[in-house]
Order: sequence, then C-alpha cells, then structure tokens
Amino acid sequence: MRREIKDRAVVSRSRNLSLAAVFGALYAALVIGFAPISNLPIQVRVADVLMPLVIFFGWPAILGLGIGTVVGNLAADSITGFPSASIGLDIVGGSLVNLFAGFLGWKIGRRSWRIGNRNASWFTATLVETALISVVVGGYLSIVFSIPPALSILGILAGEVVAINIGGFVLLNIIGRARSLDLFKSWGLQIYETDRDQ
Repeated sequence: MRREIKDRAVVSRSRNLSLAAVFGALYAALVIGFAPISNLPIQVRVADVLMPLVIFFGWPAILGLGIGTVVGNLAADSITGFPSASIGLDIVGGSLVNLFAGFLGWKIGRRSWRIGNRNASWFTATLVETALISVVVGGYLSIVFSIPPALSILGILAGEVVAINIGGFVLLNIIGRARSLDLFKSWGLQIYETDRDQ
C-alpha cells in the first residue's frame, strides 16, 4: 500500500513537471514568435492568453509561465534590439510579475463568485492579472525607454486587455467546459475547480 502511494506521488510529480515544461515552452515560443509586438512599451503579448489558465492548472502553470517569461524575454529582447543594459530588468521583472499575477489569478479564479449565472471570479481574476502586469511592466518600461509612466502603463494595459481579458478569457471558457476538464483529468492532470465553500 505504501509503495502504491509513493508510486502515485512520483507519477503526479512527473506530470506536474511535464505540465510546467509545456506551459513554459509554449509561453516562450509565443513571446519569441511574436517578438516584435511582445516586449516594447506598446505591446500585445499574445503569450499572455495563457495567464488565465492558471485557474485550472495551478502551480505547474504558474511556474511554467514564470520560467517561460525568463526564456522568452531573453530571446525576444535580443531579437528586437531591447536596450541591452535593461534585458536583466525585463527578465527578472517580467517573470516575477507573471508569477505573482498567476498566483493571485489562481486564488481569485477558484472562488465561486457569481453575478447572475455568470462566473464573476474568473473575470475578476483576469482583471487582477491585467492590472498587476500593466502597472509593473509599464512602470519599468517607462524607465527603460524614458517615456512618461502613464503612457507606458496605458500601452501595456491596452495589449493586456486584448491578450488576457479577451483572448485568455475566451480560452478559459473553452477549457472550462466539463468535457474539456474531463479530458485533462483523464490524462491524469490535477485540475483545480471552483471552491464551492467560499
């Protein structure tokens, strides 16, 4: 019995690591693939459509997105001529804000807040992710590119609304269907669902 529990824990750990690797690789690939619009003061970071998915996939997705940001920012900044003295700031700042925004999105998104028959917790989670990323990334990009902070934050905000609040929210609703969640569960993935007790 003990061996069976230990084997299950090893399988679960390896699946979590695999899921984190998938999220990291996908995020980095999207940042690099869309490099010209992924890392300047006015941007639409297509990779951020993955941010709301932390609500279902939890820590593996959060860590994967953080690691994917490191790899993606390093490569995309080099491709687009980002000021070389500031690449480290973009790597550290971008990955830390994605980790924190992902964690908050995960915690908020699992609540059972509703407005009518609509899931208000998912929408609130995406708003929090968008606001946090816009303020932090917009704040440090205003220093890097010597532009007014309000302009930089608004440039990031516009792109994050498109990526997270529109694209990510649509993706979240597609994956949030019972049939999709059942498929992921059948693969042995742990899916975090809404906390009914909140």
